[in-house]
Parts: sequence; structure tokens; C-alpha cells
Amino acid sequence: MQHARTKFHSIAQPLIDKFKKHKVMPSSIVLRDMPTRWGSCTAKGKIILNPELIKAPKGCIEYVIIHELCHLIHHDHTQKFIDLQTKEMKDWEKWKMKLEKLLA
Repeated sequence: MQHARTKFHSIAQPLIDKFKKHKVMPSSIVLRDMPTRWGSCTAKGKIILNPELIKAPKGCIEYVIIHELCHLIHHDHTQKFIDLQTKEMKDWEKWKMKLEKLLA
């Protein structure tokens, strides 16, 4: 758990810094076992990551963090959300598919 926390923080910090241009910042990043999700975001801006994500490649971890950071701006999965996610990570679909294969 501590290894996951340290690793996620080192991957998340540059992405959080990149999102400052959108004037958003997560209130915190916490780890929680979630049997059906890799990550989630609360209305108050807390990003929750599944510690099992540590087993995934770095690109998958970045994808989940970027996905949740996009939720700080768009709270749903509208086209605006998808456009922002694509702007911030061009190849997100590749990483999402890798993650879904890992989950299977």
C-alpha cells in the first residue's frame, strides 16, 4: 500500500501541475479497494485510486489519473469530457483497453 501511495504520487504530481492551467486541483488523492473501478472522483475533488492499479503499466496509471482530473472540470462523460481527456492524453483509448484487458 505504501509503495502504491509513493508511486501514484510521483506519477500524479506532474499531471496535477499540468491541470493547474484549467484552474483545478484535487483536494486529495487516497487509495481505497474498489472491486469494480480503477478510480473515482468525489464532488469535493477527492480522487480515489484502486491500489491494484499499481500492477498496471505507467501509461494505464496516467490514464486513470488524467480521467479523474478531467472529472474535476466535467463531472460526467459528455463529449466535452472526452475532448478534454483526448487533449490531455492523445492515446488514452490504448491505455484504457490495456487496463480493461488486465481487469478481465
